[in-house]
Amino acid sequence: MTQPEPQISRPARLTAAVPPFLLGLVGIALLTVMDGVVKELSPRYSALHLTFLRFAATAAMGALLFLVLRAPLPDRGVVTGNLLRGVMVALSTLGFFYGLSVLPLAEVFIISFIAPLLVALIAIPLLGERPKPMVYLALALGFAGVMVTAGGFSIKAIAPGRALGIAAVLGCAVAYALSVVLLRQRAKRGDPPLTIALFQSAIPAAILALPAALFWAPVSSADWPAFILIGALGLAGHVALALAFARGEASRLVAVEYTGLIWAIMIGLVFFSEMPTPQAMLGAVLIIGACWLLRR
Repeated sequence: MTQPEPQISRPARLTAAVPPFLLGLVGIALLTVMDGVVKELSPRYSALHLTFLRFAATAAMGALLFLVLRAPLPDRGVVTGNLLRGVMVALSTLGFFYGLSVLPLAEVFIISFIAPLLVALIAIPLLGERPKPMVYLALALGFAGVMVTAGGFSIKAIAPGRALGIAAVLGCAVAYALSVVLLRQRAKRGDPPLTIALFQSAIPAAILALPAALFWAPVSSADWPAFILIGALGLAGHVALALAFARGEASRLVAVEYTGLIWAIMIGLVFFSEMPTPQAMLGAVLIIGACWLLRR
C-alpha cells in the first residue's frame, strides 16, 4: 500500500523556485542578527530568561501565523517526532546564549562551528547520506577558516567564567548538530516547515517555563520591542532553514552555518566595538570560499 504524498505547504510553494542554499543563507543571516540583539540584552538578563523569552515570543508569533494560514493540525507522529528536537534546541540555545554573555560574538560563533563537522558525520548513520569527497573538502576548508579566525583573537588567561562559557558553547555545538540532523529527518518525512518552526519554539518554551518562573526577573518595558524583534527574527530564520533542509542534504547545507561568522564579525564591529584582525578577515575569506565550493 503506497503512502499518500505529503501536502505542500504555502511557504514551500512560494519558495519553490528559490535554491535551498540561498534559503539557508537567509535563515542564518536572520538568526545571526537575532543573536546580536540577544547579546545586547545579555548584561541585563540571565541566559535562562533570554532563552525562555526568545522561544516564547517566537512560539506566540508562530501560533498566530499558523492560525492565519489555516495550517493543518499536526498528528501524533509529528508531535512526538519533534519532541526530541525541541529538547536539543533548548539545550543548544541555553549554551549559546550563555556564551554570548561572557565571550565576544564572533568567538562564540568560532567555537560553535564544530557543529557543521558533527552534522556531516551524524547524518551518515542517521540519514543514510553519503556525501561526495568534495563536501568533506569544503567542510575542511571552512573549518580551516574558523581556525585562522580564532588566531585573530588575543589569547587571554582562561578565567573560570570564560572557561564555563567555552564549555557551554561546545555543548551547544553537540546539541545543535543533533537538532540539525533531526530537522532534516523531519523535513524528509513531510512535516510542514511552519509546523517544524513552531514546535522548535513551543517545546523549548514549555520546557523552560517552570525554571524561568522560579527565577523570574522583571522585564523593562523599554526592552519588550527587542524581545518581539527576537521572536520575529527567530521565526523567519527557522522557517527559512526548514524550507532549505526539506530540499537539500544536511551534510551540504550545514556549511551555510559558516556564513554566520561573517555577520557576527560585522555586528560585533559595528555594535560592540569588537575589532577583527587581519587573521579573522582571512578566515572569513576561506569560509566564503568553502560555501562557494559547496554551492557548485
